[in-house]
Amino acid sequence: MAVESSDPTSRGLVVIVRDTIGQIITRISSHRDLVGAMNTAQSVLRLKRDAVRAEVHYRDTATSTYPQKPLAVISLDDLPLEQIQ
Repeated sequence: MAVESSDPTSRGLVVIVRDTIGQIITRISSHRDLVGAMNTAQSVLRLKRDAVRAEVHYRDTATSTYPQKPLAVISLDDLPLEQIQ
């Protein structure tokens, strides 16, 4: 029998990518640390056409809208112009 830890970091991280109206368009589970999840977020922002903002959260349910404050945020405006498709 698996026991779920009360430590929130044991749940893993998820990268949420939002469009201009704040709707989630991509959700990627991350088993990496925060820095690794932010690298994933930057990559998705560069590759996903409608993406304007990426957030890193503690993983929640598959249908969560992640209304809570993210652990980290990066927007399209934060990327150097030569990195944007």
